[in-house]
Amino acid sequence: MQVIIPTPLQYEQIVGRQKRVDGEHYRLMTYVVQQPVTDGLLLYNTLTCSMVLLQPDEAADLTAQRELIDRWFLVPQENDDQKLCHQIRQMAALLKPAAKAITGYTILTTTGCNARCFYCFEKGTKPVTMTSETASKVVRYIVAHRGSETVHISWFGGEPLVNAKAIDQICTELSQQGVPFRSGMISNGYLFDADKVQRAKDLWQLQLVQITLDGTAQTYNRVKDYVYRNVNAFERVLQNIGLLIAAGIRVKTRLNVGKHNIGEMAELVQLLHQRFGADERLSVYSAGLLDEEHNAELFARRMQLEQQIAAYGFARKLYDLPKDIRLDCCMADDDGSRVVIAPDGHLGKCHHYLDREFFGHIDSEERNEAILRKFKERRADIEACVTCFYYPQCIRLVMCHTDTICTSVKQQEHLYNMREAMKYEYERYLKNENHYPDSINV
Repeated sequence: MQVIIPTPLQYEQIVGRQKRVDGEHYRLMTYVVQQPVTDGLLLYNTLTCSMVLLQPDEAADLTAQRELIDRWFLVPQENDDQKLCHQIRQMAALLKPAAKAITGYTILTTTGCNARCFYCFEKGTKPVTMTSETASKVVRYIVAHRGSETVHISWFGGEPLVNAKAIDQICTELSQQGVPFRSGMISNGYLFDADKVQRAKDLWQLQLVQITLDGTAQTYNRVKDYVYRNVNAFERVLQNIGLLIAAGIRVKTRLNVGKHNIGEMAELVQLLHQRFGADERLSVYSAGLLDEEHNAELFARRMQLEQQIAAYGFARKLYDLPKDIRLDCCMADDDGSRVVIAPDGHLGKCHHYLDREFFGHIDSEERNEAILRKFKERRADIEACVTCFYYPQCIRLVMCHTDTICTSVKQQEHLYNMREAMKYEYERYLKNENHYPDSINV
């Protein structure tokens, strides 16, 4: 057996190695995911966050591998895996140091947008644009709360480029203050041009842009319904994707899939390959629209699309294998190291709440603790949680609009992403790129 990803130190400190009991009957822990590879069988544990490779002869009789007992891949037949997960989370939460700085910001430069997508969750939100005065206050707030860490900014909207001036100003003033920062962006990509791409690289320190495509030209232009007329928006966005990757900025292309466009998505992927080849700076993935993401038939067709994406060689490092015990769902319920800044300076915990549920303002150090607690409230476990491999990494929040129900389709998607990530990590390991110095043979 070969350890590809060692057990994290925190887990080792909490539970250590499992003691073997002679005569005990062992089984795979509920949280173990299997992925066959050329060299044998990969096992990844979503609770211990470790991964091992078994040779074919070892994989033929899993319960005979005593090291799998030591490392919690095998547990006694009557073990309560869910109870163990709860206990480990509680201990890890007690040991977790309090956040001393805010290092992650989602900054909305505007809630206005140049597109009018029919599925937008922001539909009906009053357009508000960040002023120059507020942009300067944002910088002061970041400087006052960052500690000595590098700041990570996600530009969001609406369409953040509708108010690119605010991005310019914030980045310029951060640089003048000597604040190290990196940024990413969620954008429809339309308003980029050669000048903005250069500023994005040099001034905004832009590392990644996520751009959504809703189909081939005719469907895309109809769905996006831009405020501009007599333009081929689809072609313009493709040109801008080319400008971004040529500048060394990674582009994550999200294909929004529904019944209205699934039939043409294979053609779109082929077009992207013809246009950009398998450029490592371009990743492509599909996602179901919110009202259709649990449709089993659509999911099956999406998985066929994902196979085509992989066959074309598009980089798909879109999901990271968890490397530690998960204690929070996202920025909404984390310990305070990440916040949302609205265009008017209000502070929030989730970008899905653009005009309400704020816990503070950049003008004040006061915090509404009741709002913060509200974003931490978790949904009760359901029956499916008992047998779900993903349970240690799944934290469902009452306030989350995008994670309200759990279905077999959602579980299948988690499993697909997990297995793809396992293969990716193993490929890195084979190339000596794993950065796990204590990977060992046992």
